[in-house]
Amino acid sequence: MRRIFPRLGASVLVERGDKILLVKRGSEPGKGRWALPGGLVEVGEGIRKAAVREVEEETGIKIRLKELVGVYDILGRNGKGVLRYHYVTVCFLGEALSTEVRKGGEVLDAGWFGREELGRKRLTETTRRILKERGWLVKG
Repeated sequence: MRRIFPRLGASVLVERGDKILLVKRGSEPGKGRWALPGGLVEVGEGIRKAAVREVEEETGIKIRLKELVGVYDILGRNGKGVLRYHYVTVCFLGEALSTEVRKGGEVLDAGWFGREELGRKRLTETTRRILKERGWLVKG
């Protein structure tokens, strides 16, 4: 049996007025779903630096971090309930310093979305939870 170790990730809820920045993931976890931009922290890299880097790599957007949103476990299990992966993601609130989105990295798409659009998106479970907690999603 192979041993699973938690991997550390960083994500950012980037706000620009009445819109937030989302990416459509091109890889697991959440492949094909919309999520907050983010990714893994590199060895020797600080969590805040990783958060800023990941947003720019995935979307081309420059940001300033404001505050900690929360820490979230992302657990992936197979059909038999066996754990396949475990990510611990530190999520920050960020302010956009630029606005033109240029998708990059492993993302399939990226863009700015308002509240009315969020309920129609196939969001990752963690993104849905964060958006509910922060008042961006009322239903769903």
